[in-house]
Amino acid sequence: MRTPELDPRIVEYLKKRLKGRVSEHTIKSAISRIRRKYPSLTLNAAAEILANKYEESVQKFFNQQDRECFKSTKIEKVTIKTSKPRGKRAIIEIAKYNTKKDNLLKSHLEEINKAYTCGCYTATSILCRKVLENLIIHHILKKKYPTKSQQHREKYFDFERNGYLGFSILLSNLRTSAKEFSDRKLVERICDLAEGFKDEADDMTHSLYHLATKKEIDEGNFQQILDLISELEKTLS
Repeated sequence: MRTPELDPRIVEYLKKRLKGRVSEHTIKSAISRIRRKYPSLTLNAAAEILANKYEESVQKFFNQQDRECFKSTKIEKVTIKTSKPRGKRAIIEIAKYNTKKDNLLKSHLEEINKAYTCGCYTATSILCRKVLENLIIHHILKKKYPTKSQQHREKYFDFERNGYLGFSILLSNLRTSAKEFSDRKLVERICDLAEGFKDEADDMTHSLYHLATKKEIDEGNFQQILDLISELEKTLS
């Protein structure tokens, strides 16, 4: 014998009566669960149990079969599961920098913070390396060596590939040029700390199994590197 369908008027009635407390999806799911627990009930009768939970009643929509099965079934206390709205996750900021009009850098820093907050540590590490690469090129080397002469551009540009140099060579060139900056030790400190992200990113790129961990990111002192680069950049402005 086919099970009678749920009277749509009951759903509409409960939606109005329970507005703001229970969603339509929850109403239907709860009725189905009650029906599975009490197979002798019709769906309409199961809806009455849900309604009773909220001190409501839908018996005015009952037919004879609904009344009979509801009356003859022994009902236990019913717990209704409701979905709680998820609160917005607070973003953990491990990367802050004065981006001014550099919207691309701003977007990358936001992505780093979101990736770290969500526990995507491998993505965080790779993004950190990408940001460091661009800061060394555009915020340090290009400012220190602003002319278009080959001697200046070869500090950061690969003429054979017609593109920017890789991170390892950039760091090497920056370290070699440290004596030409007003604060040599500051430049060397930046290179020392940035080396950690170079090595980790190389491991993750060339290994199928290496995944970054929260500890690796935290011990990388990324914000400290950003602060040192910011300090160095001020001497170049």
